[in-house]
Amino acid sequence: MLRLELSDLVDVGFDIALTGISEDELSKLSVGVSELEQMPELPDGDRSPYRDMTFILYGDQIGIVERAIARAVKPRAPDNPNRSPQGNALAAICAEYLGRVS
Repeated sequence: MLRLELSDLVDVGFDIALTGISEDELSKLSVGVSELEQMPELPDGDRSPYRDMTFILYGDQIGIVERAIARAVKPRAPDNPNRSPQGNALAAICAEYLGRVS
């Protein structure tokens, strides 16, 4: 509630410094912080080797993908740091598909 009230004050032009709340606290509440136009570029050393991906499936695609992942899930190989069997399975399915299409 505090964040919403403070954001409303900022929107109407109130000098938010008069509240006595520090800039650090306001930033933690996301008050006076504008939206990013795009994600900032990270130096290569700061990038994680892991990435979440989301897919939207429709109708029969759901069953096809579930069956393919169930068939491809295998125990994690020692040289593969990914602990997600689904991620490993999807990568294996894609590698197989790309090998056939290329």
